[in-house]
Amino acid sequence: MELKELTPPLRLLKTQALKRRLIPGHSKLPVIEKNIAIRKAGYWGEHLLSKYLKQLPNEKYLIIHDLHLEHKGFHIQIDNTLLSQNLILPIEAKNILGTLYFDDQFNQLIRPNEDGNEEVFEDPRVQARWHRSLLRDWLDTNGFQKLPLDYLIFFASNKTILKSYRNGTIRDAQKICKARDIFNKIYSLEKQFNQTKINYNSLLELGKLLLKHHSPDEIDILKEFGISKNDVRPGVRCPICLHIPMRYERGKWRCPICQTLSNETFLESLDDYFYLYKPTITNTEFRDFFLFPTVHIAQKKLQSLNLPSMGTTKNRLYLLSPRKVPPCDLD
Repeated sequence: MELKELTPPLRLLKTQALKRRLIPGHSKLPVIEKNIAIRKAGYWGEHLLSKYLKQLPNEKYLIIHDLHLEHKGFHIQIDNTLLSQNLILPIEAKNILGTLYFDDQFNQLIRPNEDGNEEVFEDPRVQARWHRSLLRDWLDTNGFQKLPLDYLIFFASNKTILKSYRNGTIRDAQKICKARDIFNKIYSLEKQFNQTKINYNSLLELGKLLLKHHSPDEIDILKEFGISKNDVRPGVRCPICLHIPMRYERGKWRCPICQTLSNETFLESLDDYFYLYKPTITNTEFRDFFLFPTVHIAQKKLQSLNLPSMGTTKNRLYLLSPRKVPPCDLD
């Protein structure tokens, strides 16, 4: 049973919004596009793992996707956490194609490129062991000392080739799997840890406690990429030719390039404001971002959205919540 479902990573959604809004030809665009490609690949690996985990017995396993915990000054981020009465199992998902060499001497993952160079990644086992250690301490601190804790590394593609860098055996190879082999690894661990340590109600309490302590990072995407607010285009984006901005005309927006007339795309642009700036907006900020011709028109449109708000009329803040993005609906 999923206690926390998989959703597109907030950092990916923010970076995509930044790409949409960045002025054409900006020097940081190639860096942003590369970052998006890497994060999308990682997300698709998590999505495939999620599909496999959903096939496990609901009555036996609890699943938490993308768990973030703060513990004693350290941050723990786990792609997937599988909870059972026998075992807690963090699973790190990777989606890296090609031939990968595990270098056990320097704890790195190496991928040769066609041009003869090598690309180096962090060894996922190092990260998994570190998170396991922190999670072990978190569990002990919160009264769950009895539960065993292990980890797995999941590679999404069967076409990924895994080798030892020095032609030996891969250390902790039993912790690594590809695609559907995840089921064999989980069942093997269940046989190894075959004693029930807590009852099901206590397991549910643990799941709820983990969610209560879930604390994702605050992300200032402009600051991360060193982008000035002046380099971000305000206004509504055309759904057809993607031009920014469209012009406001009698309650709707018209694209000056392709003449498309639309009202639906306005909400998409409101999501962009949330991802790029903050989860609140004032009447003045609303007018400035959407380029309304008058304060009155902006106020009328903002009130028509029926957003929750706080504060007095003069200093009122409207609370934003972006529309839910389906797990596979990423451009």
